[in-house]
This record gives sequence, structure tokens and C-alpha cells, in this order.
Amino acid sequence: MAAKTDDIAPHFRAESIFAELSAYQHALSNHTDWLRYWYSSVLTRTDSGASPIAPITCALDTWMAQATSEMLGGYSEFATIRELHAEIHEKADRMTARTNAGQATTTSDYEAMMSLVLAFSAAAQNLEREVWRTLATVDPLTGLGNRQTMMTHLIGERDRAIRLEQPCCVGLADVDNFKKINDTWGHATGDQVLCAVADCLRTAVRPYDVVYRYGGEEFLICLPAATSEAGFQVLERMRMAVEALELTTHKGNVIRITVTFGLADLTADLSVEESLERADNALYDGKRLGKNRVMLYQPRE
Repeated sequence: MAAKTDDIAPHFRAESIFAELSAYQHALSNHTDWLRYWYSSVLTRTDSGASPIAPITCALDTWMAQATSEMLGGYSEFATIRELHAEIHEKADRMTARTNAGQATTTSDYEAMMSLVLAFSAAAQNLEREVWRTLATVDPLTGLGNRQTMMTHLIGERDRAIRLEQPCCVGLADVDNFKKINDTWGHATGDQVLCAVADCLRTAVRPYDVVYRYGGEEFLICLPAATSEAGFQVLERMRMAVEALELTTHKGNVIRITVTFGLADLTADLSVEESLERADNALYDGKRLGKNRVMLYQPRE
């Protein structure tokens, strides 16, 4: 079944994270307004015969109910925030009920509430920091790890392979004829194609393989514990998955996508940069021989 590029859903969209982060900040501001109103009402109400303190809605509850595990709801601090927020409201409700009944609020009540509020504030700030750290490590278009993250990971994988005396490979993928796609259908469609390819590559790898946006229309695949033969099979499966994609534009025009791969070992004898250069040379050979293929690095004579 053909899929329209307008409907392609990438693994991670930075703009989606920004949108949810903005919604979170708005809800957090509303929570602060609620807390300020509640605190002022309880603190200044001294007449036992006055009207009961009127409740106001806190928007943070609504935001937390809508936050998804794929977005901010998946961060470690989210559960802490949810728990502390519930405790704050439960504590406020108990103190409000006592105040409405004409009972005095004790210093220990205020201190307990202040302790909860401070812990909540710290968790809220930690969540924002976690999100910004994530945004700094991913490619904003495809949601894959970016080049800076990739290099850190590859160095670690190379060291681990050396320490455990295990094989490791790197594959470099390039979307064939991508300039023609951009020139024919426009850059917006080109971006959608990149997102579709990124999703396809990510879902075709083994659970412990990692796909990165290398730059432009290029992707890098790290294949831990894989010999060149095993790595070749993984990349061939990825190549076939991309070739099977049936994408259409919103006007119904079919876009055929293929990818060429270059494969090289990540070994103790080579730096990460040298292994990447070998993968790039293999990729170039694959392009020269007709594209849409996997090429294992061969020493040049």
C-alpha cells in the first residue's frame, strides 16, 4: 500500500518536543498562579465566618494526563513531578478544609507544604534540563542521534570491542539520487523522504544497533558484535526495506527510494575516523557500480 509523504511519522520530531515543552511551561505557570492564589487565600483568611475559599483549576493536571511516553511523559523526572504535584494538592485540600472550618493552620503545615513545593520546583527544573539535553543530542528532522552523539558512541563501541575482543562494524548509507528528489518535488518532500528512510533504517536493524543522521542524505549505522559478514546481512536487509517503500506525494506521484551502503570494520588498528573513511570509500564504490547495493570495503591498489 502506498503511503503519502504527508502522513509519514518520524521517530522523533524536535518541533513536537518544543510544542510539548511550551505546553508544559504554560501549565507550570498556571500551577504557580494556583499556588499563589491558594497560599494568599489561606494565609489571609482569619475570619471563621467568611465565605469558603473558592477552588480554582490547575492546568498541570490536564497537561500531565495528556503527556505521552514518547514525549515528556517518558522522562525520569515526569513520575516525580506527577507524585509531588498530587501531594501538593492533597495537602492544600486538607489545609483548605481546616481553614474553611475555622481551624488554625499550624506552622508545621506550612513548612511541610513549603518542603513539597521546593521539591516539586527542583523536579520541574530537572525535567526541563533533561529535555534540553535530549534536544542537543538528536537531529531535529529525523529524531536520530546527531553526528556529535555518534562520534562519542563510536569511540565507546570501538573501545568496548577492543576490550572484549569482539568484532564491530560501521555502515554508511546514502539516499540515491536525492538531489533529483529535491529538484523534482521540492525540499519539503525531500525532508519527508529523509524521515521515512530514517524510520525504515531504524526499524530494520537489530535491537542493539544504532542509526545516526550523518549529515545531508547520509546515515550511519553502528553494528556492535557484528563481523563484516553479519554486518553485510544487516545492511542488505535495510537496503531491501528501503527499496520496498512505496511513497507518494500529496498529488499521488510515486517516489521510488533506494539507498547505497558502504561497510567497514571498527578495529583496534584504525581510528574511528579512519573506519568512517573506509566506509565512505566503499559507499563511493557502490555508487560507481550502479547504486542500490551494499559494498564491503576493499583495500585500494
